[in-house]
Amino acid sequence: MSNTPSDSDKSDKKALASHLSTTLDPGDDEEFLVTIGAAAALLCAFVYMGSMTYTFAHYRSWADPVAFVVSVVFALVALLSAVPLVMARGLGRSPVLPRAVMWGTGLVLAGLQLTAAVLGNATFSMSAVIGITTALAVPCFGEIAGRGAHSAA
Repeated sequence: MSNTPSDSDKSDKKALASHLSTTLDPGDDEEFLVTIGAAAALLCAFVYMGSMTYTFAHYRSWADPVAFVVSVVFALVALLSAVPLVMARGLGRSPVLPRAVMWGTGLVLAGLQLTAAVLGNATFSMSAVIGITTALAVPCFGEIAGRGAHSAA
């Protein structure tokens, strides 16, 4: 019994390699990163919106519709702050300013969540922890989407 591969093993490996090279597009991984990063950022913005609405309505005693509208605006700002980074990385431009804007926006929104949760007679609650975490998660997933856009360019 020898350890050399037979001709049928070699042809099977060549057929598999040929099949994989035709079915796997090199851009699939990059598109996947952009898709997953964008979807996760969207989910985090949605959770942030709910957490901020809860904080405004229950700890700040805002009217429910007003709390909801303000939270929707904050969530859209968080999402839109990631768009310039993804575009800059996709076009091969310097991502320094878009990255700074995106992370600065995330930090400001996390600070707003913290301030709204603990200002006055309110206490630090789980909604504050969730809001702060998701406000910072949006830029994290924006970085992932930007990485995919950079690779795809």
